[in-house]
Amino acid sequence: MPEGPAVLDQYAKQFVPGVLYVRVGQPVEFRNTEDMGHNVTVNRRSTGASVFDVETDPQEKYVHTFDRVGQYDVLCSVHPGMQATVIAADSPLATVSDEGGRFVIANVSAGAYTLSVTFEGRTVKQVVEVKGPRTDVRVSW
Repeated sequence: MPEGPAVLDQYAKQFVPGVLYVRVGQPVEFRNTEDMGHNVTVNRRSTGASVFDVETDPQEKYVHTFDRVGQYDVLCSVHPGMQATVIAADSPLATVSDEGGRFVIANVSAGAYTLSVTFEGRTVKQVVEVKGPRTDVRVSW
């Protein structure tokens, strides 16, 4: 488990970062570092079920620990353009890709793994065999 909480901040009428990867069981601080009030509404993407909806006053924070794997939509109903995604996973082997879909997961031991890639709400899984210090993977949609 990572040391300390993950942080999703609210400033300049944005959630930063726009995508936050966390481990199931890791606390997440939803901070408001602005001088205006916001709220944080979190819904489970797969079902739309509400996880929580709280007000965040200036310079305050709300801490939540995700207890399930999944993607979560984060919104501020006070400022409709504010949105982010929290991805909660139970594996330490995870990352978010760059704009071109490229990613690196360093220091992976040799062996067979199930790669799970999610893009725009759709998930594709495939088995990947890591045999050496570099394994290139191409995912077909």
